[in-house]
Amino acid sequence: MSNRIGTRNFIVAGLLFLLPIIAMIILAGNSSYDTERGLTRFLNAFLTSYTIASVFLVVNMFRYSKSRKEPTAPWISMVYAAVLGIFVTLMLTTQGGFLMEENGSQRAQILYNIIHFIVASMAILIAVGIMILLSFVNLESKDGDF
Repeated sequence: MSNRIGTRNFIVAGLLFLLPIIAMIILAGNSSYDTERGLTRFLNAFLTSYTIASVFLVVNMFRYSKSRKEPTAPWISMVYAAVLGIFVTLMLTTQGGFLMEENGSQRAQILYNIIHFIVASMAILIAVGIMILLSFVNLESKDGDF
């Protein structure tokens, strides 16, 4: 019995990964969806995720740095990354409304992005929880008897 993963399995995995994207492209091909709005939404989500993840990693690196000989090196670099994310977000939301979507102010747009990030994160966590529960349900005994 070989533990090696075949080429066919990689192809199937790649197609399963691309299937939702291909389906969305086919379904959206005949619609009048504004692609600039989609790009704006994606960039807002990316900037918000980067900034929030950087702040989370600052806290994580602060805890990690206590076990190192150079305690300030990891978290200072993450503070720079978080400040860069905040600066880029503020700069791009003030530049002519490219990333403003349909909100009236910069604060409203930033709050809108954070709320979307929280909702998407909760959906991912629920999906991961369901997948873990399903994997436990489908466990089988090696002997075949219970």
